[in-house]
Amino acid sequence: MRTVSNRVLPLAARYGSVLLAAVLVYYVIREPLNAAVSHISFPIKGAFHTPGPGNNQNGLPILGGEGTKDKEQLGPADTAEGMREKNLQKPIGEEDATTYVKKYKPDPIPFAPIGDHFPWLTHSESPPPVPENNLPPHPHVDEATPLLIGFTRNWPLLLQCVSSYITAGWPPEDIYVVENTGTFYANRNQELELQNPFFLNHTALGILGVKVVATPTLLSFSQLQNFFLNLALERDWLFFWWSHMDVLVLSDEDVKKNDRDHDWDHDPYATIYERSVGLLRYLNGPDMPPWATHFFAFDHLALVNRDAYLEVGAWDTQIPYYSSDCDMYLRLHWAGYWQPQSEAGLIFDVASVLDDIAALFRVPGAHATFKGDPIYVGASDDSSKDERAHHEADLKREKDMYPWVEKEGETFAHLVEVAGRMQDLKWLDEGLRRNEWQNRQTGGQTDPFYRDPEGFAAGLETLVDAGRRVFADKWGHRGCDLLAMGIEGKDAWRLERDWDIHKFHMNGVLL
Repeated sequence: MRTVSNRVLPLAARYGSVLLAAVLVYYVIREPLNAAVSHISFPIKGAFHTPGPGNNQNGLPILGGEGTKDKEQLGPADTAEGMREKNLQKPIGEEDATTYVKKYKPDPIPFAPIGDHFPWLTHSESPPPVPENNLPPHPHVDEATPLLIGFTRNWPLLLQCVSSYITAGWPPEDIYVVENTGTFYANRNQELELQNPFFLNHTALGILGVKVVATPTLLSFSQLQNFFLNLALERDWLFFWWSHMDVLVLSDEDVKKNDRDHDWDHDPYATIYERSVGLLRYLNGPDMPPWATHFFAFDHLALVNRDAYLEVGAWDTQIPYYSSDCDMYLRLHWAGYWQPQSEAGLIFDVASVLDDIAALFRVPGAHATFKGDPIYVGASDDSSKDERAHHEADLKREKDMYPWVEKEGETFAHLVEVAGRMQDLKWLDEGLRRNEWQNRQTGGQTDPFYRDPEGFAAGLETLVDAGRRVFADKWGHRGCDLLAMGIEGKDAWRLERDWDIHKFHMNGVLL
């Protein structure tokens, strides 16, 4: 018997598996394919059509059959138009062999309706007074100090964010809420109800002294950032700050203990606003390198040098959400811009809202409580004896503070503790539910521009995934660690995707 060559065996194994797969695919799709084409007639010469009334000399059917034998025969264009009109006149679904039955998804688990988180503002034409030690400078500093806060969903969380900046010392007239709801003038005209995810109370923000700027339509995150840059161009702002809306900020009233670089002799205390202005002056001082961004707790609060962003092409709108920040900040880095980070105050990443936002203004009787506070939820069943004792001590301390808050208002120390618990709750279970706040309002079904909350969230997730794929294709790598990979700005769209590069060796041959 002839011995089979060692080179033939690998080839037989490779192509044999391909042949087997082709046979399997053929038998899997043959029946569905036959069923799909079984009702289609093909106008060809031969067995399908025979000469006779209604057929032409080649055996092809004449539209209309016998009724057209004495009339002018139709050309190809007329035939196509007649078939189109015939199909349009036929009721939709008449030819369907089966009736389509709609199958609905389970009803979403409803959230409790949101309430009034700032009763003072609802029943007054002026805001509570800002704590005296956090009042903004008067007169205003020489620099323009706009703070832009984008809003799409969850009005109470935005109201808390804005109020925290005001009570921390940022001038209200310098705060701009950028309404990015895609509801046009519906909020301005008070056409949306409170339970609508896109509800925004222009009147309340006006009472606080805050300005509202609306985007022309719903923008993605990267588009919104470019809108910020365009707004800065229109208003001649060389620099501006922007903040996420799911933060709660406090000026650090214990700053003497924490900031070694502060000038204690001349200014023993400075608000988050005053320290932010000081950093702007520092960055623009002599002998400083060109800079693009100054981060405060990454970009929960960020100071932007407008022209640096424009010089490198602004934000890539083909990366609409996640990964767009990686792309932007890396391109600025490759362009030689400095992007330092430091503290200017206390910035908490939160998803909860105080039951009464007036607590931030230290209004007597306004308590810093929030739904889901672990202090009031109770210790878990698997807690140790020491953990239970610690929890009981914390709960007692909270209750002991109640009379003081009723008479004097909240204290800075207690606000810090509560904000810390709010942040811990958001990042419980590694932040698995950190974005749940975006879907907390589910009403407004009869409002203009209504969007199903679950559908809106699902659409965003699709765009998020698409943006991540664009980022990966742009740089040939998944993830933000492009510097560690040795990737440079000139490599955009020029690299093979590293997750597709697999090298296999067989008998010394590279495949």
